[in-house]
Amino acid sequence: MITALSAVAAQVALLATALALRHERPRVVRPTTAHAPTPRAPSRRAVRAHKRATDRAFPDAVELVVLAVRAGYLPAAAIAVVTPHLAMPIRAAFDEVSARCANGERFADALGSLPRRLGAIAAPLADSFAAADRYGQPLAPVLERLADEARQHRRRQADTLARQLPVRMSLPLVLCTLPSFVLLAVVPLLLAALSSLHR
Repeated sequence: MITALSAVAAQVALLATALALRHERPRVVRPTTAHAPTPRAPSRRAVRAHKRATDRAFPDAVELVVLAVRAGYLPAAAIAVVTPHLAMPIRAAFDEVSARCANGERFADALGSLPRRLGAIAAPLADSFAAADRYGQPLAPVLERLADEARQHRRRQADTLARQLPVRMSLPLVLCTLPSFVLLAVVPLLLAALSSLHR
């Protein structure tokens, strides 16, 4: 009896599966003629944030590359050595240069990606290293100039931030000082006036 019931159950399950498969339409994959959606352009805020981060971090990157070259590394090796120690926007661009060099591209040609990724701030470094690689120009005077420019850029950034500090501090100063002034000077006077009215 149990075997007969299990045989019937198996037949019902087989029949249900067959019916389900019969009513299921086969999927046809058709190639699409429309293009894939284009990636959205970064917002203005993202572009400004990337530029600010690049402007802040690039002088340090130049200093590190100059130090590595002075320590005896070739320019391509210097970029590869300092890359892990750099801030993110700069690190990604330097990683690309190192990867392109590792794939067999000439160092002078790989440096072309720096101004594209980082903007005009990276052009002097890329141009001077490319000229040294292509034409054999000496790097010592170029490195001194790059290091001086990096220091001047950092100093200008610090001066700009120092000039903005009073403006940025005025709002917290007003928001903290005004309520405390009201609580310590005005509220006691109001309480004294109200207490004299009740007498």
